[in-house]
Amino acid sequence: MIDTIIWLHDKGLSISHPLFELPNAGTPCFFIWDDGYFKQRAYSLKRLVFIYESLCEMPIQIVQGNTLEIFTEMRPQKIITPYTADTEINHLIKQLAKGVAVETIRSKPFSMTPNSDVKRFFKYWSKAKKTALLEDAGKNL
Repeated sequence: MIDTIIWLHDKGLSISHPLFELPNAGTPCFFIWDDGYFKQRAYSLKRLVFIYESLCEMPIQIVQGNTLEIFTEMRPQKIITPYTADTEINHLIKQLAKGVAVETIRSKPFSMTPNSDVKRFFKYWSKAKKTALLEDAGKNL
């Protein structure tokens, strides 16, 4: 039986998330590649590739299978996971919480420094937005 694990789901893919800070250092971290979940959510191939490539840059283990079945097999005493407003993931969390202590941790709010130079981006975007979202926009570059 595992004492505590970190469950990273697709709504919390950030290496800078507080989950990866002390005192959680050394706690095993898992992402469960649940094909049934992805099919239910109708994720595109592009989105799945993005998720996988993000995971490859993180210090976690990827386990394939049904999320609830895997946690039943692991039998952790506590699961720590990123907070999300996503109803489907919250449904999974409620099901897990019936037999395991589950703690959700919020990420740090996004903020920009007061000295951020966004004028440069918006100047570029004003010119690029007309073609950026066209299907063949990349062919003209």
